[in-house]
Amino acid sequence: MNTQFALLARYGSPTIELKIVCKEFFGVTPRTAEQRAKACDFPIPTFKLRDSERSPSFVKVDDLAAYIDQRYEQAKCEWQSVNARGVE
Repeated sequence: MNTQFALLARYGSPTIELKIVCKEFFGVTPRTAEQRAKACDFPIPTFKLRDSERSPSFVKVDDLAAYIDQRYEQAKCEWQSVNARGVE
């Protein structure tokens, strides 16, 4: 099962409100996530469906899945470099 499919199954939509995923995947509160999104300082693209300050921000499942997979690959490479066994 790939990450994108798992996220689609979990959330049931190709878009997810930022406030739903910010704590679990980014470790920040919804308020901080909205502030960072507004400043274009969030790790993945966010968007609003309306041009309104009160409109919620969303993320695409594709972008969240790519971010998770990228972070995993970075961690995997780091782990392998630390735990590499010498081949003789």
